[in-house]
Amino acid sequence: MDVAVLSGALELTGYDSQRRHYQACAWLPTKWDWIDPMKDASAEILQIDAGLKSRTQAISERGYDAEQVDREIATERKRELALGLDFRRPGSPAQGPGEAKGNDGSQQDDTADDEPEDDDEKPDTRKGA
Repeated sequence: MDVAVLSGALELTGYDSQRRHYQACAWLPTKWDWIDPMKDASAEILQIDAGLKSRTQAISERGYDAEQVDREIATERKRELALGLDFRRPGSPAQGPGEAKGNDGSQQDDTADDEPEDDDEKPDTRKGA
C-alpha cells in the first residue's frame, strides 16, 4: 500500500498521518480444499467448536461474506419453516439445540435405553450355570 500511495497510483487522504488506520485489515487467503472435503469440513467444524477459529473466519477463507451467508441461511430457514421443510440432519451442527426432529417433523425421543438389545445372545447350557 505504501508503494501505491507514494507512486500516486492510490490517493488516500491523510494516509501519512493515519497509515496504521488504513493498513488495519486482516488478509485471509482463499482456503484450498484437500483431497477429502468431508474430513476438511469436519476438521473445520471441530476448530470452530473448540474456539480455535470463528465461523466468520472459516466463511471468509472460502471467499464469502459471513454476514451475507448468515442472512441467506436465516431467509432459507424461514422459508423452510413456512413450507414445513427441514433439510438439516438430526444431530448435525446445523441443527440448533432442542431442534432434533424426525423426518415427519415430530420431536425425537431421546429417552431410549442407551444399551443395545442383543437378540443373538444364546442361553448358557453348561451344567451348573
